[in-house]
Amino acid sequence: METVLSLAVAAKGECDPRPFIDALEESGIFAAENIEIHIASDLPLPANSLAPAANVFVHQCASGTSILKLWGMALAQTASSYVAVLDINCPPAAEWFSSAMSEIAKGGRLFFGPVNSAWKSNDRRIVGYIAEYAQFSGPLALELDEVPGNNLVFHGSLLGDREALTGQGFFKTFMIWRLATEGHLVPARLDEMVVMYRKPFRVRHYVRRRFVHGRCFGATRHDNAGQPPRLLCLGFTLVLPLVRTSRIYKAVRKHAELRRAFWRFFILIFASESAWSAGEFFGYAFGGRSCCEKLD
Repeated sequence: METVLSLAVAAKGECDPRPFIDALEESGIFAAENIEIHIASDLPLPANSLAPAANVFVHQCASGTSILKLWGMALAQTASSYVAVLDINCPPAAEWFSSAMSEIAKGGRLFFGPVNSAWKSNDRRIVGYIAEYAQFSGPLALELDEVPGNNLVFHGSLLGDREALTGQGFFKTFMIWRLATEGHLVPARLDEMVVMYRKPFRVRHYVRRRFVHGRCFGATRHDNAGQPPRLLCLGFTLVLPLVRTSRIYKAVRKHAELRRAFWRFFILIFASESAWSAGEFFGYAFGGRSCCEKLD
């Protein structure tokens, strides 16, 4: 039987895959004959946390492999009509599978769903969610011009050379830019296809992570056609912390819980966006694409 959908799951660092595996089991994915789950991990996963299912494949990568290359490794193993990009720390909700399969049956080419927080507004771990994924919380805003990198499904033909992904990694933002340029493909938003953000958070590690991510983006952005001049991007980084923080507030202001968390942890959020902006500055000014090898 032809594989219709493959889940490409990144498991970066020490993590507990049980909530993710439990969520898949509840959705019935393990019983589906036309579904495969490919998990790429840079550290060994606890053997007793994985389901003994024939359609689950674990791909062990070297310790420290970036999350972009983990996704690339998992995607490279797929040979299905559709692929889903997911994170082991963001398990899908009960309706995720049925919603995705319904959209596939309709012939949808590229679609995504909300990323909702599993953390309460007074839990510091919500900072990572607010900084990176609050704009993708449900109900989804109509004016979104981005898609989440951990709740995305698309036709396999849009992926390009899958084998090259093992060396290059999967850059979601750049893929979306390419598709928008080449085919004016507009991603569909599915409110029912939800994943829950459960990533851990440590202040020093997270601020450093944002710097590294920003530098990777700055160093590789101009590999893509149609970008503003490098000097203009470089100058814009001086006001970027304010711009990024204001965008985050725009995303959370209509959600009472998220709005409270934004003000409670404002200093941490602003620090994280300042770190990203500093990283982007260094990426434009000095390059440093080797930073992409360290992303988590």
